[in-house]
Amino acid sequence: MRNVVRNAVRTYWGIACILLFVAPVVLSAQKRVVVLPFRNMDGEVAYNPWRYELADSLRTAILAVDPAQKAFTMVDQDSVELAISELNLVPNNAQYESDVWRAVKNLNAELVVSGNFFLRGERVLLNAYVYTVEFQMANQEHQAKNLYKTPTTYMEAVAVMTKKLYPALIAP
Repeated sequence: MRNVVRNAVRTYWGIACILLFVAPVVLSAQKRVVVLPFRNMDGEVAYNPWRYELADSLRTAILAVDPAQKAFTMVDQDSVELAISELNLVPNNAQYESDVWRAVKNLNAELVVSGNFFLRGERVLLNAYVYTVEFQMANQEHQAKNLYKTPTTYMEAVAVMTKKLYPALIAP
């Protein structure tokens, strides 16, 4: 009986040690995804809250498709905001496009979900893309471009964005 218990304990500890060393490698093998605040392309300050509303809603919608994050690991939004603020990045600044990549690299991300909106009269034009950090290029196959909504229905575009962008996040 004593040998059975001893063997069971050895097996348990052996499995625990393997998991201790293998689990971080498996988790780190997943792609890390960052969702950036959307860019307000017309610069109307009154619509700046939309930047975060769209990003947060898109992040939530993407996570709803893969809540266990089996296909990728989503970088939490607090870390994204901290990385952006540490570099004192302002989205309406002309250097934002180039400087935001430093923040993304500091987060060790492989993919970036980013978008923009442009308000003209009673129409809102929305776009969203998935970029690879390595090449700083948008995935040409999976984009959510030229989505037109009204100022009261702009959040409805998030469902379309999720459907179009998600395949780029899980692609090998």
